[in-house]
Amino acid sequence: MVLKRGVAALVRRVLPQSERRAARQTLWLGAITVAQFLASIVQVAVSARILGPEGLGVVAVIIALTSLLYRLVSLPGNEVITTFVTRSIAEGRMEEATGTLRFTMLVSQGLSLVSYVLLAAVTLAVSGLLGEAEDYRSALLVYGVGGVAAATFRESMAVLRLADRLQLGFAVAVVSSAARTAFLVAAWMAGGGLIMVISAYVVGDVVTGVGMFLAAACSERQAGLPGFLRSLRARVPGRDVIAFQVGSFWRASVEAVILHIDVILIASVLSLHQVGLYRAAYQIVDATKHPFRSIATGVQAEYSRQWYGGDAAAVRGLARRFTLLSLAIAVAGYGLLVIIYGPVIRIMLGAGFEEAAFPLLFMIPGALAFAVVAPVSVLPAAIGRAVPHLAAYSVALVAMVAAILVLAPRYGAEGAAWANSIGWIAFAAAFVPFIVGTLRQGDDAVR
Repeated sequence: MVLKRGVAALVRRVLPQSERRAARQTLWLGAITVAQFLASIVQVAVSARILGPEGLGVVAVIIALTSLLYRLVSLPGNEVITTFVTRSIAEGRMEEATGTLRFTMLVSQGLSLVSYVLLAAVTLAVSGLLGEAEDYRSALLVYGVGGVAAATFRESMAVLRLADRLQLGFAVAVVSSAARTAFLVAAWMAGGGLIMVISAYVVGDVVTGVGMFLAAACSERQAGLPGFLRSLRARVPGRDVIAFQVGSFWRASVEAVILHIDVILIASVLSLHQVGLYRAAYQIVDATKHPFRSIATGVQAEYSRQWYGGDAAAVRGLARRFTLLSLAIAVAGYGLLVIIYGPVIRIMLGAGFEEAAFPLLFMIPGALAFAVVAPVSVLPAAIGRAVPHLAAYSVALVAMVAAILVLAPRYGAEGAAWANSIGWIAFAAAFVPFIVGTLRQGDDAVR
């Protein structure tokens, strides 16, 4: 208790008032990240030992196909909540705020059901990627259930950020990570296979989706949205929100493609063994990105508050502080990973994954570029602009796909890893002009 009070007092003295909430939320998101990171280490290790490189390649294709479909048929409602519900609350339009929140929740859940129907149709066309398609169709359908259960996860997290109650999100993350890990370990001990591994991921998604929604429902008053669950009456947002959603839809679609098309393209030109090696390295590197995603998520709502409050100086301060924080963590963390990558692969993946070493190393430059730009990558969405993010993802997609088509057939998983880095470096570079231009604006321009 004494330590907690001391840290709180230090934060009050060091950080300006406008940045304390962002710092507090970043710390809670960091705690969520630690829980998810530790669980992901165990999950990758157990999954790799159950399935081996080829089996992990099959899981990678299943996840890529399902996630791509769900993300293509979705709207990023969390950003509407963070940006426009925040604006409505700040301006005292509470009915508008609750109506917009209901609209985003209902749309997200409805689109997830549409996605599952489409997934059932897609299972008929995966034989070219998975080989024995008949044996994997059930795994695809089982994995799709998790997408329906977790459909409103991001929207619920946005409500918790508005309420400043991310400690509830931390509790849900711990429980869901524990449930998924326990299921995987039980599958390993029982000699389970693909379906058991997929089912473990679904268990985690169900606990996460349901738990986060209940946490958001319990936080409606603190979020300034009392009674949003007392009615299903949704309010169709105004033109500015609709325009933002249209841009966000296309941005989310491009983002979905860049996050998942690599596995699908690689599986079409390489063996499932090579796909498994690539995916194993990717999972390790992707786990290291969690802290930077948490920093970005934690600062996004505060960007919106200060922007719509007309305080450009506060926005610049937030961007500067959290970019430097992200840079320091990235340089230290990835520098350490370059030194100890060998033991990391042996401990996390076990025998049969030694060839994943170079793909892991080749993904680090792209991960470093992502980490540096992460705190400012959410600035466009925070101020209601979808086009910059769409443009950055489009540039990254073109760069990565072109690199995969050139490098993967010739260099296998290592070439695919370089293509991944090229894509994220292009993503970071494409953001620079917008971020520089936005942060140069004065307070009058913000108003």
